[in-house]
Amino acid sequence: MSFDPALSQGLTELIELLSQGELGPARARAEILLRRYPEQAELWRLSGICALQQGDLDTSRRALDQALKLAPQSVENWCNLASLLTAQREFGEAERALRHALNLSPHHAAALNNLGSLLDARGDYFGAAECFAKAISQRPDYARAWVNQAAALLAVRQLNRAEASAQRAVQLAPHWADTHFVLGNVLDAARKPGALEAWREAVRLAPSNPQFQYQLGLAQEHEGRFAAAVQAYQACLALVPEHWSALSQLAFLHRRLCDWRALPALSQRLLAGIAAGAPGITPFSMLVEDTTPAQQLACARAFAAQQEAAIEPLRQRLGPRPFGRREGPLRVGFVSAGFGQHPTALLVVELIERLRGSVLHTIGYATSADDGSPLRKRLAAGFGEFRDLSSRALDGMLLKLREDRPDILIDLDGYCEGSRPDLFALRPARVQVNWLAYPGTLGAPWCDYLIADRFLIPPEQRPHYSEKIAFLPRCYQPSDTTRVLGEVPARSQYGLPENVPVFACFNLTWKYTLRSFARWMKVLKAAPEAVLWLLAGPPGSGADEHLRRAAQAAGVDPRRLVFALRVPHAEHLARCQIVDLFLDTSPYNAHTTACDALWAGCALLTQPGQTFAARVAGSLNHHLGMHQMNAVSDQDYVDKAVQLASFPPMLAALRGRIEDARHNSGLFDMGGYARDFAAALMMMFRRSEKGLDPEDFEAKA
Repeated sequence: MSFDPALSQGLTELIELLSQGELGPARARAEILLRRYPEQAELWRLSGICALQQGDLDTSRRALDQALKLAPQSVENWCNLASLLTAQREFGEAERALRHALNLSPHHAAALNNLGSLLDARGDYFGAAECFAKAISQRPDYARAWVNQAAALLAVRQLNRAEASAQRAVQLAPHWADTHFVLGNVLDAARKPGALEAWREAVRLAPSNPQFQYQLGLAQEHEGRFAAAVQAYQACLALVPEHWSALSQLAFLHRRLCDWRALPALSQRLLAGIAAGAPGITPFSMLVEDTTPAQQLACARAFAAQQEAAIEPLRQRLGPRPFGRREGPLRVGFVSAGFGQHPTALLVVELIERLRGSVLHTIGYATSADDGSPLRKRLAAGFGEFRDLSSRALDGMLLKLREDRPDILIDLDGYCEGSRPDLFALRPARVQVNWLAYPGTLGAPWCDYLIADRFLIPPEQRPHYSEKIAFLPRCYQPSDTTRVLGEVPARSQYGLPENVPVFACFNLTWKYTLRSFARWMKVLKAAPEAVLWLLAGPPGSGADEHLRRAAQAAGVDPRRLVFALRVPHAEHLARCQIVDLFLDTSPYNAHTTACDALWAGCALLTQPGQTFAARVAGSLNHHLGMHQMNAVSDQDYVDKAVQLASFPPMLAALRGRIEDARHNSGLFDMGGYARDFAAALMMMFRRSEKGLDPEDFEAKA
């Protein structure tokens, strides 16, 4: 065909529109050109790319099929078809299209890069990295292949190589935001400086990318740059108002800062998202909102469905595997990011030690790196076997679990920070259990049981938990009864006045809801001699000042708020002994902190709510025999606190009762707890062995 200047000019204009992201005008231009040049395969290909980028997959398929009909030997046509098939999640067909392209041109750099991207999407990170390396060998200046290789190597935790690839991508394409974004991800994973600066550069180059803004917000928050984090989350939401992860994080950050002004509108949007089935709302952040168990279940189910979709390519690649078991005792795995100096470890360590030598063989799976703490060492020695999975990619974690073949796998994290729902969604064990750190339902098809107690889940709320419930006869929460209470410190050491009632709440600031704070201010106004001792907010957050201003607005002298710094756990236990009354929060109670207060002999005042997170402290009181410390209303909560402040002998009597109950109630009987816990796991296993579906049951040795 002879040279046609009009066609050449049209193709140039079309490519320019596509490169600038002007998809609407590009598509219109392509349609005009195709009416004049219907036999031009390149026009059909570009038209298909345009439709694909607009999300019109059916139109894209018709256009690319026509392009291939006209030019079946075009490698580019086969590559674009593979991109379409990937978007349609037809991964096998996409791989076949790319393999065909490489048969046509074995050293085609773009085809190799695209095959690497496909393998990466399927979770085959080693295969992906190999493809990217081959593409780079053909085109050493191929920035996209370098950045893709960095991401694949990051996924398999080859951090030095990943950093080198990312740095090379930045050198080749310094004005491409993706290179800086991936470099930030690599540096962050390697715990090296420069991640925040890399993410900032990505946002500078591509300010309209919501994911870049969201990641920058997370990084700023982690670095304690709270005002900047708020701005980044707001920028993300300005671009995509329904970026549910950013909305969740923004609301949660406002709670950390005790800046409650924006929360009504943010909370309303989150609740509307739950009602609409929005998939990206983080379930943990909703536990501190005024949500019902039904709303928490709906949020968890949407989040679990999102996790299932994300791991589906890896599930297809690795395939299901029959569950076999080894000879010998029941093998029980515990998975957690909290096997270090962490509240989860503080609660479970004695239980793990007591289970050693029982009918169970325990295996600890740490998904966080060794922090070098004595608690990490104690746990590693307490488990029958201990694995550090923190350097493994997801498929590597799964393969290790399949090699170990635990009969039961317990998720200690649920949807908490550092959790691995993706690992449990791949179903490494026949029986999988939700327990302890995440106080609620996972709403997940991969979780069979939730370990709880009857106080935590009253009958009327039972329908709002997707798991079957293993009800322990005592509080679901264990503790470490080997803790030693140090010498009682002087109040003056912490800036507290002598001979006045000291109320305290050592919960993290995000639990300090406006409702809880309003109750506390009523107590202080009715007990004018008392002071309130609160855990200080994160450094630089301004949370303490926000609380002082809120006290002033409520008519309470802000000097009556005393802020406690974070201290080592042994010192924290010792200082709990100088507290007269622990004032709990709603709707997310003190959990580990409540256990600490009771162990130190400090009475705990709480008001049980509807949700799991709102009933943990009440369960502790209930099983300790301190039922009268569970208030039935906000006013009852205030009245009880004021009464106790007005009559010190009653506080002294409560301390004596708690001291007796420590030795005589079942709450701190870890030998009994270990027997009940083992019995619960054995019952789960026996049902599974018989081919029976999970069901609710009462667990008791």
